[in-house]
Amino acid sequence: MRPVLKPLFQILTLVLLCSAINVRAQDQNPEIQEPGEMAGLFNTIENGIKVWDIEGASKAAEQARDIAASGADRARADYYNSIVEFHKGNYKEAGEYAGRALSSEAFDLDEGFITFIARVGDNAPEFEEYKTDNFIIRYADPRDRILAEYGKDVLEKSRYEIGLDLKTYPEEPVIVEIYPDMESFTLASTLSSSSVKTTGVVGICKFNRIMILSPRLLPRGYTWSDTLAHEYVHYLVFLKSGNTVPVWLHEGIAKFQEKRWREQKPEVLSPFYETMLAGALEKDELVPIDKMHPSLAMLDSAAEAQLAFAQAGTTISYLVDNWGGDALVELILAIKETNDYKVAIGRVTGMDFETFYQAWKDDLHSKGLQEKIADLKVKGVRISNNQEESDDDSEDLVDIDDKRARDHTRLGDLLRVRGRVRSSVYEYEKALQYDPVSPIISTRLASSLVSSGKSEQAREILDPVLEIYPDYIGLHMILGRIYMEKDNLSKAEEAFQAAIAINPFDPVIHDSLIYIYEKQGKKESADREREILKILLHRETANERQSVSE
Repeated sequence: MRPVLKPLFQILTLVLLCSAINVRAQDQNPEIQEPGEMAGLFNTIENGIKVWDIEGASKAAEQARDIAASGADRARADYYNSIVEFHKGNYKEAGEYAGRALSSEAFDLDEGFITFIARVGDNAPEFEEYKTDNFIIRYADPRDRILAEYGKDVLEKSRYEIGLDLKTYPEEPVIVEIYPDMESFTLASTLSSSSVKTTGVVGICKFNRIMILSPRLLPRGYTWSDTLAHEYVHYLVFLKSGNTVPVWLHEGIAKFQEKRWREQKPEVLSPFYETMLAGALEKDELVPIDKMHPSLAMLDSAAEAQLAFAQAGTTISYLVDNWGGDALVELILAIKETNDYKVAIGRVTGMDFETFYQAWKDDLHSKGLQEKIADLKVKGVRISNNQEESDDDSEDLVDIDDKRARDHTRLGDLLRVRGRVRSSVYEYEKALQYDPVSPIISTRLASSLVSSGKSEQAREILDPVLEIYPDYIGLHMILGRIYMEKDNLSKAEEAFQAAIAINPFDPVIHDSLIYIYEKQGKKESADREREILKILLHRETANERQSVSE
């Protein structure tokens, strides 16, 4: 699972991989044993669900339904069919089976999970489906079709590139669901709203599917494209390992691989993670591995979750750097065989786990890590179901911690709105003295400089901040504007594509890309952007009509 965190809005997404819920009646009461063929079918279903062999579980569930004779067997067959249909993503059918099982007087299994399935069946969004060769992308809000349009490329590239590394390609289409609001996301994922807000959980791989929260719900979006790739890594690891890899290694592999779809050799140790690790190593405050279980989403804070990601990701990076790319696959297979990650790491590296873990820490110390982001504060996220953008950027001010920087920024905003652009530059420059690498202030200053005809000076301000905060959308938007003014269309396209990967719901992005593609003679790309722009503008027009009628 990958969380997004302020002020970086990195997606870190944290996985809450779900070990299949144990539904065996005999686990609740070892004295009771299912007789004969039905017992074998139920056992096949349970084992299939546990390792996401949904096709095998489905065949057994169908057979159990056909041969069930007694009331108890029919109730249990409904129970198991409910679980199978749920993992297939058929919420309505799953809910119907769940309802029949729960209403049967002969039902004698655990009600917890099946009651949850019934609730999801009753409250699941009305999804539309967008199918690719290897994925079924579902969305409920019409605007989120935009994510499906762009997301298909991310997912198909992830399937190819990450599949090469992990030597795994799912045979069945993978379900990807985009949730339109907090309530539906937390219900379907079993996450609490407090976990989402505290640790920034925006994506999860669970129940044989990938689920993400629409970036429309965050003020500046989040790196949803990397989140899709991150969760897809979890999906592959789950399949390849047979649900045996522990959470901290799951997260490490996903963090290591999440940018692989767009980079040949992605780097885990970003300035942000370097800052976190440098401080934790100096203070001897690394997150213990045991604390990362059962999920990074359960850690105490966003900062602790981010640190855990940094540790897990660099551990995998250390493994691959020293034992080669095949070591990652060997590790997964060794864990599947032994069900013990310490033994598995010993097999792959020739070191006992304690020696390997200390070698990883020694390697980090040898790099001379520095706290590159001064006074780094890692926060949770603000998530709103309102989904309406404010008329100005005033809500950003809450993310500026220094009061003096905040006051100067507010004054700069007032001056800019009143057309006093040069005076706003002065105030933003004063604000930066108190918060030198703030992406919020830097973006405002650069915008005012561009409006004053000082584009080159603006770019000099943006470049170093972008290195530290690559996921802050405003930086990419201003860079795109600068490059368009200079008629550097390829660089402008690159900047706006980076913005799409964070929040594709700003019409300015697509209007700019239409201009760029037309100038480049790319008619098909320009037409695609027009269609996407229509989706956005149609919704805005509908909102305006509703506002007038009210």
